[in-house]
Amino acid sequence: MIQVVFWILYYILFGFIWVKGVDYKSSFYLEFILLPIRIFAVYFTILYLIPQFLLPKKFLKFVVSYMVLLCFAGIAQRFFIYFFFDDQEVFNIAQILSVKLIVRSIVLINSTVFFVSSVYILNLYFIEKAKSEPQVTNTIELKSNRRIYRVQPKDITHIEGLGNYVNYITIDGKKITVYQSLKKSMEQLPNHFMRIHKSFIINRHHMKSYSTETVEMISGEFIPIGNSFDQNKLQTE
Repeated sequence: MIQVVFWILYYILFGFIWVKGVDYKSSFYLEFILLPIRIFAVYFTILYLIPQFLLPKKFLKFVVSYMVLLCFAGIAQRFFIYFFFDDQEVFNIAQILSVKLIVRSIVLINSTVFFVSSVYILNLYFIEKAKSEPQVTNTIELKSNRRIYRVQPKDITHIEGLGNYVNYITIDGKKITVYQSLKKSMEQLPNHFMRIHKSFIINRHHMKSYSTETVEMISGEFIPIGNSFDQNKLQTE
């Protein structure tokens, strides 16, 4: 739907841009007969050339293929203008294939393709960026004693490592023992969780106070701080 709206607005905009005097009919008619060529060039680029050559970094093939596409589209546009707009009575191939007019057509087509392709590539960038970012869910599932517990990270005060097991301690004092490592636990949690000791992860939002040796949680528990932990991290949000 968005694409349809875009092409309608594109058609209207350029219909007004190329109008001469008050001859709106000719201007909009010209844009109407040229629009299919530009649409073809745009979608051939974003659906074939970019996925096949640009994204795999086959730059030479992309440039060559793109130049061939522009030349083809430029010549096709000249034929469309000659037969459907200029309405010449005598066929003149030299006028159709005028280098100056073909280059002008190529420039106009390229500007459209470049704009739409830039938006397309930018959208791909944000999609890939989102995929590469760690996915932190509002609820994590913890398997303990053949049961699955659904817990929100905000309800976890701290996590204690016990070799191959970890204990998740929640704000209501509940302890959930899970067979996994502390490293795996960290991957599931938001960035306000910190591993302050080789055996402990704390939720900084539930921290009450701290010293050089321990962190006091709101629950009243004292968690030891490892010698290698940078205490300055406890001050940042």
